[in-house]
Amino acid sequence: MQLTGEVSVRFHGAPSDAELAGFAAEHGLRLLRRNELVPQQAVFAPLGSDLRSVISVVQRIEREGAARAVWANTLSAPHRS
Repeated sequence: MQLTGEVSVRFHGAPSDAELAGFAAEHGLRLLRRNELVPQQAVFAPLGSDLRSVISVVQRIEREGAARAVWANTLSAPHRS
């Protein structure tokens, strides 16, 4: 699997635009998009380009309990047997 540089966050409720902006600012993120099908979920990217910052952001949000779920988005490559 390969990190995409994006972080998906599922909140406890559907956040407002202002709440998403505040969350992004507090965690050093920028909002990329909301999930159209799941209003409680949004996708962010760390302000820095270092992929290690993705993991540290995910771990910090998990520790803080700031969301229902958080994960680093990945790409998977099919493997032939």
